[in-house]
Amino acid sequence: MTSQCNRILRHYRNVAPTKFHTFNQRVKTALAEKTRFPDWIWTADATLLPSYFSASDKHDALYHESMLGSKLVIAERALLQAQLIVYLDEIASLLEMAAVRTPDILVASGFDVVKERRGR
Repeated sequence: MTSQCNRILRHYRNVAPTKFHTFNQRVKTALAEKTRFPDWIWTADATLLPSYFSASDKHDALYHESMLGSKLVIAERALLQAQLIVYLDEIASLLEMAAVRTPDILVASGFDVVKERRGR
């Protein structure tokens, strides 16, 4: 019998700004739909999700502004992207823990999911 262990693929740590922006917007949109996720997931850190949404909104604005080529804005976007990666790592960890009870949470989260098959 095979058992499956679902986990989130953390490829967002090493992607170009355009791909990161697209990925981040997908995750933000998925997480913003409150009906998909029980409230108990976020009780471990009640400020995580609002902080992530705030940083994500600012990143979206900076991303579009950086298209004009300002080096200062590009540097600010890169710093904010690094902060968002920290938030995404924390969110991914919470979702993986919640997925032990409710595996469908990972699919609904907007993150890319890796399925590991163990045993034969």
